[in-house]
Amino acid sequence: MAGDEALLHIFVGTLSADKTTREQAEATLTHISADPRLITRLIHFSCQELPFHDVPAEMQQALQAASIRVRNVLGRSDWNRNPYFTEETKSAVRECIVPLQCGSHVPELVRRQLLAATQNLICYDYPHRWPSLMPQLRRILDECGAHLCVLSDASSSREVATLRLKGALGILRACCKVYNNPIKIDADDIEAFIDAFCPLLLSLTEMLVSVWAQELLAQQTPPPPPPQLNGIPDPSFQFSTKRKEKCMFVLSLWHNELSHCLRIALKCIHSLTEARWPRFLCDQPGMDRLCKGCLGQLLDASHKTLLPLYRLRILNSDCGDSNLFSLFHESAVWKLLKWTQGMCLKMMQDLMFPKRCERRARAAAKYFCDHYLPGFVQHALDLVRWHATPRHLTSKAYIMSLEILTMAVDGREAYRSVIAPNAEEIFTSLIFPRLTFSAEDAELWTSNPAEYVRLQTSPAGDLYSAKVVSSGLMLTLAASSKPFHDADFVHHVVQYVLERLTTHAKAAAQGDMEAARVVDACLFAIYQFNKVLRSIGFGDDRVEWLLTNYVAPAAKYPVGFLRARSILVLSVFASKIHWSSPQAFQFVLSEILPLLQDPEMPVRMQACASIASLICHPHARDVIAPCISDVIQHYFYAMRLMDSEGVVRTLRRTIKHYRDVLSQWALHLTEMLVQHFLHVLERVLAEEVKDSEFTPFTENTGGDARLDPLVSDEDAVADTIMTADEVLETLTTLVRAVSQQEVNSSSKASGEGGLILQMQERIAPLLYVVLSREKGSCLGFMDASLMLLTTILSLSSAVASPMWRLLPCIHQLIVQGAVDYFYQMLPPLDNFVSVSPEQFLLFPMSDLCAVPEFAANMASMTPAQIVCMMCDTVMQSSHLLHLRDLSAVPKVYDSILQNLWLFKQREGGENTTAIAMADSLVEYILQAALRVLNDSSSQEKQRRTLTLLFANNVLSAILANAALTVRMLSSAGVLLPFFVHYIRLVQEETMQVMLRSYDRRLFVMAIATLARLQTEQAELAASLEEVLCGVLEGEVLEKYSHREGAMVITEVGMRESLSDGDDYDEEEWSGETESDSGDDDEMEDEEDEEEEALGMENDKCLQSLLHSAADVLKRDAAAADDGDDDEGEEDNLLDETDFVAPIDARNAWAFLLESFRHASAAASTRFCQLVGDANSQRQLQSIMQLSDAVEQLLAARGRPNAADPHSPLPHPPVREKLKPHVL
Repeated sequence: MAGDEALLHIFVGTLSADKTTREQAEATLTHISADPRLITRLIHFSCQELPFHDVPAEMQQALQAASIRVRNVLGRSDWNRNPYFTEETKSAVRECIVPLQCGSHVPELVRRQLLAATQNLICYDYPHRWPSLMPQLRRILDECGAHLCVLSDASSSREVATLRLKGALGILRACCKVYNNPIKIDADDIEAFIDAFCPLLLSLTEMLVSVWAQELLAQQTPPPPPPQLNGIPDPSFQFSTKRKEKCMFVLSLWHNELSHCLRIALKCIHSLTEARWPRFLCDQPGMDRLCKGCLGQLLDASHKTLLPLYRLRILNSDCGDSNLFSLFHESAVWKLLKWTQGMCLKMMQDLMFPKRCERRARAAAKYFCDHYLPGFVQHALDLVRWHATPRHLTSKAYIMSLEILTMAVDGREAYRSVIAPNAEEIFTSLIFPRLTFSAEDAELWTSNPAEYVRLQTSPAGDLYSAKVVSSGLMLTLAASSKPFHDADFVHHVVQYVLERLTTHAKAAAQGDMEAARVVDACLFAIYQFNKVLRSIGFGDDRVEWLLTNYVAPAAKYPVGFLRARSILVLSVFASKIHWSSPQAFQFVLSEILPLLQDPEMPVRMQACASIASLICHPHARDVIAPCISDVIQHYFYAMRLMDSEGVVRTLRRTIKHYRDVLSQWALHLTEMLVQHFLHVLERVLAEEVKDSEFTPFTENTGGDARLDPLVSDEDAVADTIMTADEVLETLTTLVRAVSQQEVNSSSKASGEGGLILQMQERIAPLLYVVLSREKGSCLGFMDASLMLLTTILSLSSAVASPMWRLLPCIHQLIVQGAVDYFYQMLPPLDNFVSVSPEQFLLFPMSDLCAVPEFAANMASMTPAQIVCMMCDTVMQSSHLLHLRDLSAVPKVYDSILQNLWLFKQREGGENTTAIAMADSLVEYILQAALRVLNDSSSQEKQRRTLTLLFANNVLSAILANAALTVRMLSSAGVLLPFFVHYIRLVQEETMQVMLRSYDRRLFVMAIATLARLQTEQAELAASLEEVLCGVLEGEVLEKYSHREGAMVITEVGMRESLSDGDDYDEEEWSGETESDSGDDDEMEDEEDEEEEALGMENDKCLQSLLHSAADVLKRDAAAADDGDDDEGEEDNLLDETDFVAPIDARNAWAFLLESFRHASAAASTRFCQLVGDANSQRQLQSIMQLSDAVEQLLAARGRPNAADPHSPLPHPPVREKLKPHVL
């Protein structure tokens, strides 16, 4: 076993700057680590006692490195699953790690590492495998408590006891957190632990508070006044004071350590009360000890002695606000005050409403509200006042106090006794000054404008912002939501804000900074009151007066942050009010348009991020349309300077709103967006590489990795990623806008179709970059990329050559493990085959595009073959996937087969060689479907809808090549059994409810095709006759026709009622709009885009809604009739709107009738006799009525005449076949 000298030499070597020395030391450490006893030796080595003076720095670093090694080894994984750790080693570690790290001589950095290692061991072993832990801790706690109670004059002994106590309390906190987990620990065990340790903790905390208060009184001597030379402060004294700034909040080293101990003790109490209010504190004596002996005594000492002393020290200091905040953050005493206020807030949250508490705690809650709640609120108010005079300070304790005041507003007694009498002071003196442009704002203004702009609308992550918490308190005070609230207070607040605004506006317009800060606070308050003003009778005319006379003019003030604030306020109110005239709105708009090119970057960023609601207003069109290209250029300029998803989102909304104007620049916009995305992606990937290079450092430093400055860049990288994702969404919006303009401008249809194709060519390289990344893990852009691909294909008349290169990328993703993502890839794959069926089915990849190098072996394959290979890969992983993921496979098969059928109809028998090649697909898919159907698991109840989907593949194969399919089924001996099982499956009541219209029509089309085949191929007539007779006798056609007829009648009726109403499909700029808030505008914009994504023209939207409503009603009815049948049922995989299939444009029922007539006229057979009997005639009569109704419906939908459903369509309804899926 290596001795201390050898270990010191090794760890000093691992820290050496010389690479050879470092590698040798690491190799030696690895070698001696083969002995598991080394971990115990390292604990002793890192905790060895050192001389008080003249300790070499390399010695201290070696001890810290050894403790980090201990933490890394023990924290890597559960040591109970690692054979490296023997029982002897684990026992030795448990025995030594607690007492050694609690030694007073152990350096703080070493103690933290060992505490982290101990916390890992507690997670692994405590309580069951480490029963000796609590006795160890109790012994240390009792010894330290006894020493502190004596208060010996020997300062060294009390400090030793305090340091040991701090170490033990840290370990105790980890144990308390274990007992805060009801999943891991039984409820009775939790109660037993809390009952045992809550009294001990309260006693210890009371003792610590008493000692802490006594030390505070002993050290309360205020600092002497600064010496003066001839009446002027001595500069040398000021310099020495600045050097002592870090000691501003330090009374004594021992007081600091006592503050640490008290803070950890409060954390322990907080952990014990987190899951459930403890039984011990449900009694009045326990509540008194906590509220009076612990918190009350601590708060009294702080307010009477500590805070006045600190005020004197701050007055005598020249320390800036930002430096003071850092001192607050680092001070042990202020950390304690933060947790004290946090514990008060926790008690208010748990106990302020006794009726909401569990029964055993109600009496204690009422006692707390009667005796202690007003005092806690008063202490919080006093602490907020302390932070307001003589200068505005911010600490985390102050933030917690504001939270207490905010919560106290909802408590009747606290509001009446503390809040209401001081409400005016709270707003005017304590809240309003905090709303001004602060030093923190100024720092962000210059260093990170994008973050400044983001925080104006989304400050959720700014947990300790005085402005955010103060504005929350302001709104809570102003919104009189309780009967006991003063309803008139909000009027006083608004009046005060308007008075301050009118008083200081003139000076702010001249550049006076203090006046500008006051005006900024007023505008911020108005912005926060955007939902309150209307409720207090502040009408649209007064809001317009306010915006026109004070907010809009601020856009020309010389102070930058006022210009930024003005457009933020306007963006919220402009779209919410009815303007007196379009000219009034256009005047305001003309005031803020120059801000898009403001010389100060934050102003420009704020303008670009907030102007969407203004320029998309109905009155803005006359002003914006002529200069829309300049506006777009300003957006791109801001986007190039920094990443802001708000700016990109504004661009997206502008493109959507001015789509009729922007289509002429569509290609240029596309190129700019693609280039911007690739540029942003390049920077993100560079940051990812940089982070990976520093990964070893962060791993080795363990908990101190958070100090690494690189970690602070994570938010910036996240913003960049969100910006890039927003660019993809904007490209999708642009594609839709161009397509909609094509629909609205039929005279330009041919040109626009070519435009979409050119956009494909420009977007394809972007999609290739994303989809070709290994395993598709390109920073979360997969969904947005697939959405863009789906949309642009669905709106195109052809597939551009670069787009075909994406198919091998998608195949690679599936092969590399993304099989569970195949369902999301269904929409673009369906659109590939639907847009260009001939190329997809017949052409090799080498003829369609430049095949990527990694897919060279696919050059001779057709896209259809590549997609079938993907399906094979997914089915090979079927045991790992949900049925929903597997359901994409038969849906893709259906799309391929039905598009092959449609292609054959168009060709009309020509190009027989190519069609013969494509028929191999029919055989391939049919074999795949039969493998699934022949599997015994297909009979399971939970797989019924999946079984039906693969059965649909057989029916689609009949459409694609009936003769080949029948021969294959016959040779396999499953022709008749397939239809027998199919009819048995679909005639179950629950399946009848879940079946789609598509499923019924596909079956009808397949039966009609078989009826024609019977007359055309005599060798198959006998086997087909048996199938056809079985279908007629099974009466499945009758059931199908009844359900289909009900849906058709409902849709026809809905169409007639809609046709009698007003036109509801108007352009966004055609009239006045009003929404409740800017957020509502954004939500409405998103909903509009979802409708576009679904490709819902009026008829498609109606059809989808009808199908969905019918299915839901039927499913609910079936569940009510037979709830037991649905127990354990898998999700219905038969989605009505999966995709619009090629058969949707055909009248399947007319085709069936025509086929039956043709078969009956050809020869006299048993099937012909069966068709003529009364039962069959009744079915056919029902089908005939349905066929007529469907014919009318197809005509109402605007589709071509489908009277001859077997004839090819002269112009295939591509867009009606496609559905751009929302992922």
